[in-house]
Amino acid sequence: MEKYGLTVRQIRLNKGFKQKEIYTGLLSKSFSIDFEKGLYDIKFSIMLNILKRLMISIDEFILIHNHYHENLINQTLVEINEKKFENDDHYAQLINDIIKEESKKSQDPASRVAYWQMLILQSIYSDTDYQHSNHYLHAKQEIQNYLFNIETWTLSELRIFSNMHFLFENNEIKTSLFLTAWKSIEKYQYHPEFLTYITHLLTNHLFSLIYTQQYSLAAKVIERLYELTEDITMMVWKVMLYYLEGLYFYATDEQEKGLQLINKAKLICELTDNENIIKQIEAGLRAIQNDNHISV
Repeated sequence: MEKYGLTVRQIRLNKGFKQKEIYTGLLSKSFSIDFEKGLYDIKFSIMLNILKRLMISIDEFILIHNHYHENLINQTLVEINEKKFENDDHYAQLINDIIKEESKKSQDPASRVAYWQMLILQSIYSDTDYQHSNHYLHAKQEIQNYLFNIETWTLSELRIFSNMHFLFENNEIKTSLFLTAWKSIEKYQYHPEFLTYITHLLTNHLFSLIYTQQYSLAAKVIERLYELTEDITMMVWKVMLYYLEGLYFYATDEQEKGLQLINKAKLICELTDNENIIKQIEAGLRAIQNDNHISV
């Protein structure tokens, strides 16, 4: 049982609210005292009203309850050093052990999915023939099954698909899932992380659309990304957009225009010492050149 009442009491006292100001009409005096001692759980509808009276959002409450940290699995996935994970076997194994241990402690779907994602990353970075490794194939199947079995995707599933879209090799299925995800995520426009989530989804999928010559849809994605990256705070995403739009023009017989945008993106990355993105840009251009048999 999560002792949310203890956290409610902490917030209430810190804000200087009396018990009756928070619980009148919701809980009796004796029950509210026991709730704040962590002895009981309460209905979600009542908790929502309590948080409303405390003037605090659910997300903020959960963050405070977790001592201003995400759970260990989410925190580990977010804070992973990808370059170190790719090149340092000891570090990669350490991260894997953390995720594996946490997934054993908590057998909830979120923990299992996080562990499968980690297996995918570890396979890609540590095995040149990763697509045939048992760990990769098992995790791939588990993630695909999970996403297909969820009737309605929420932000959690949208984020998983955004990160793991490359696991879906059938272009028709992948595009169908992408369009569904795009339509769904637009509904979250008032979520505080909306810009990050939708930009991540569209940017991650744009290369695939260009590579598979779905140019009409790619153009729509580019147009939407320009709308989403107008603010200076989205500059990192704008750089990726320059690169991807450059690939789009390059692949659609406007090679000079495309190379100008690609070189613009590379120059910005060089000025900011972002070698990883430069490598990604160069690899993406080579893939388009090889696919279209274009020589420079």
